[in-house]
Amino acid sequence: MRSAVWSPVVVVLMACAMGHAQEVSLQYRLKAAYLLNFTKFIEWPPDSASGRFTMCVAGRNPFGEILTATLRGETVGQRPIDVRVIVTPERECDAVFVPKDVAPTPFLRTARGAPALTVGEAPGFSTQGGIINFVLQEGTVRFQINPREAERAGLRVSSHLLRLAQISDR
Repeated sequence: MRSAVWSPVVVVLMACAMGHAQEVSLQYRLKAAYLLNFTKFIEWPPDSASGRFTMCVAGRNPFGEILTATLRGETVGQRPIDVRVIVTPERECDAVFVPKDVAPTPFLRTARGAPALTVGEAPGFSTQGGIINFVLQEGTVRFQINPREAERAGLRVSSHLLRLAQISDR
């Protein structure tokens, strides 16, 4: 009898949780695919091409398992990709995604001078020193690239990727 009473409650709670998870998944599924594709169109310096490629997510992880699932089995060059959530900035990250609710300054400061791709989603991220910033325009996810910051990091951005981006030159 007890399980008969709890079963409908559990089903409703699971449905609510799944609906919330799907909402997050839909919001970040495209960004996860973009992150993978950014790595295919950016060239890292040859001396940074050893070991595993580390994709870091700063602070909280808005992707859930989507980013890990998207990057599973993928490589950057010959380097397998690992995904890590970091609370404090780390120099070992080859790419860092900074969610909109995380202060970007410490992560950008740590990445400065290192061959690290910095990607964010907060207004003005690319003008604060980030390389790529996601922007939402008329309900569509677009991105800005700051080529000057990419060059400063020693990264070479493909002209194909630059053609798809809005250029931020500050």
